[in-house]
Amino acid sequence: MSSSTEAAGECGKTAWPEVVGLSIEEAKKVILKDKPDADIVVLPIGAPVTKDFRPNRVRIFVDTVAETPHQKLAIARYQLTMSSEDGAGGKRSWPEVVGMTIDEAKEVILKDMPDAEIEVLVVGTPVTRDFRPNRVRIFVDTVKSTPAVG
Repeated sequence: MSSSTEAAGECGKTAWPEVVGLSIEEAKKVILKDKPDADIVVLPIGAPVTKDFRPNRVRIFVDTVAETPHQKLAIARYQLTMSSEDGAGGKRSWPEVVGMTIDEAKEVILKDMPDAEIEVLVVGTPVTRDFRPNRVRIFVDTVKSTPAVG
């Protein structure tokens, strides 16, 4: 391979503004078409990141709620043993926030459940099955900003 070809390969596409607004899966397809060796990392907007540079890493930041956030009861026995003072009578899902941004969804959830501990996760992230009465998980999946190499 000539040095000019090597240089062109190293200087390939480094940003994908055209994927903003797409789902994670759609964005990954576009990026991998242009950069087949990309190590794609999907993170919610505001997630902490390292400042090191990796030429194959492409970070995709997402922020739109993809699923109904809910306070999931992992094991049936919790449903049987919870008393009304444990939160059995409170709101446990928020279908109205699907399509909102993370901040908008948090605001709605905190109005109904001021003590909620809200976790923002990317769709498909593995989660524990333990039950915490104040935990509400928000799953996000729409690209918010231009993915770029680094």
